[in-house]
Amino acid sequence: MMDRRQFLGGLSVLGGSLPFLHGNEQVINPQNARAKSVIYIWLGGGLSQYESFNVNFNKDVLGKSRPIKTNVDGIQISHYMPHMAKQMDKVQVLTTMKTNQGAHPAGVYKALTGYNPRSSITHPELGAWVSKLMTHKDDSLPNFVAINSRRGATSGFFPGMYAALPVLDPNKGILYSKIHEKVSSEDYSKRHKLLNALNSNFDQGYGTKDTRAYTDIYRNSLNFMNSKDISAFDLRKEDESIAKLYAKDNFSQGCLLAARLAEKGVRFSKVALNGWDYHKDLYKDLPPNINKLDLGLSALLQHLSLKGLLDTTLVVVATEFGRKPEVNVNVGRDHHPNGFTCLLAGAGVKSGEIYGKMSLDGKEPVENPMEIEDLNATIGWALGLDPSKKHISSTGRPFSFANKGKAQKQLFQGT
Repeated sequence: MMDRRQFLGGLSVLGGSLPFLHGNEQVINPQNARAKSVIYIWLGGGLSQYESFNVNFNKDVLGKSRPIKTNVDGIQISHYMPHMAKQMDKVQVLTTMKTNQGAHPAGVYKALTGYNPRSSITHPELGAWVSKLMTHKDDSLPNFVAINSRRGATSGFFPGMYAALPVLDPNKGILYSKIHEKVSSEDYSKRHKLLNALNSNFDQGYGTKDTRAYTDIYRNSLNFMNSKDISAFDLRKEDESIAKLYAKDNFSQGCLLAARLAEKGVRFSKVALNGWDYHKDLYKDLPPNINKLDLGLSALLQHLSLKGLLDTTLVVVATEFGRKPEVNVNVGRDHHPNGFTCLLAGAGVKSGEIYGKMSLDGKEPVENPMEIEDLNATIGWALGLDPSKKHISSTGRPFSFANKGKAQKQLFQGT
């Protein structure tokens, strides 16, 4: 039995994350948009480029990672990713990513917001920007969903309604989103009318901004519960031909959920697979995690391709920084912010290509270095947003989607 506190908590999570009910004005430029949705695969901890998607280094740098062929002539990846080796024709590898942050908290913050941390302000994550700028009153689902992430996906200086709707377990979907089985539709309707009457009377005599916001939680949550597209969160409703592509771990199931949400028009889904900070015992601890990434990401790309969604969905694989070329005395790799690897797929990117070139010793970019803010700007541009347009925060200060980042339009076909 759920008590009142649990119910209110569940409604708060739902209602505080459903800005579509406020009817924001879209600022998307349809002529520039390449993507309708973004699936953002977040690899917190610092993915090693040498044990994943970039093996163009001296042999001693690669350690125990062995290059294998892929389905693209001339592109090799690590032997730890045999399933992705069959999907590299759908992927563009960004090998020369850079950031000015080499510690985890600051690096994560910079990657997800485009800004260096400041004590005086909290910046919105990319998904919060997308939710605020692209939500329409007719949208039936929230436009920022965070899957498998216990770290709050922040709305920053935006109102809390633009924070992510959290899904901690993709197989359980959205908690507290169904009317109790013992409550009939007639009783539900009566209770809803009574609640509206009580709220209306209270608002006339005592209403404030805070009490109205609290009332919005109920209204938003109840509308979401009745949404025609809420079934997208129920993975059991996926066709067996698609569901069987995915492994049963939470990451793979999170990728399945993200693809279902993209199919329903959700603008930004973030799927987390953390735990990449291997300062020791790299070759013992890495394989289970990278196997999850290999299976889940390859299934996602197949799913989107089979359903015709890859043309309109931008898949991003990102991490806060990479790892040093030297294997340390503890058989691990330390942090390396000066040259790491991210991926793009779908939405017209030039797939089956490698962008940038690192020095053979793995220490620095030698061709086409790309700042993490540039990646963020590219994501915004692909959605049809102007990454440089200034928006005024509640404190009167101007900020933009990607800080000073520049959209890398050359990564896309026809540019």
